[in-house]
Amino acid sequence: MKPPADAGATCWVRCVAALSSLGGFLFGLDIGYIAPILECASFKRDVAHILDWQNPASKISSGEVGFIVGIFSIGCICMSFPPISSYFLDTWGRKASIMLGSAIFTAACFIQGGANSVAQMCLGRLVAGCSIG
Repeated sequence: MKPPADAGATCWVRCVAALSSLGGFLFGLDIGYIAPILECASFKRDVAHILDWQNPASKISSGEVGFIVGIFSIGCICMSFPPISSYFLDTWGRKASIMLGSAIFTAACFIQGGANSVAQMCLGRLVAGCSIG
């Protein structure tokens, strides 16, 4: 027979599991949401500064699109490199590292949301990738 579970601990575990799954959902969302944004007329006007932004046929160059999309993954790869990730885990601990990553991700969201150039958008994407790695 199982001993009775502590109700407070069970609630805590459920909250941690919910927040962890939310983090995974947001990671997938961040990877997936960029494609429609790159085709948005306001993005073409305000960030890419395409002169003929109202024309649905106007496009951002494929090189820029690839760089904007890929730099997020580059940030993930760089920060998950074992010497870097182990430094944060060994020195700061798991909890502090996760909190730092969350704060950096929040800052990256503000950088991307306020971007007025492709370079600033790429910086925000790189910082977001680094926070995930």
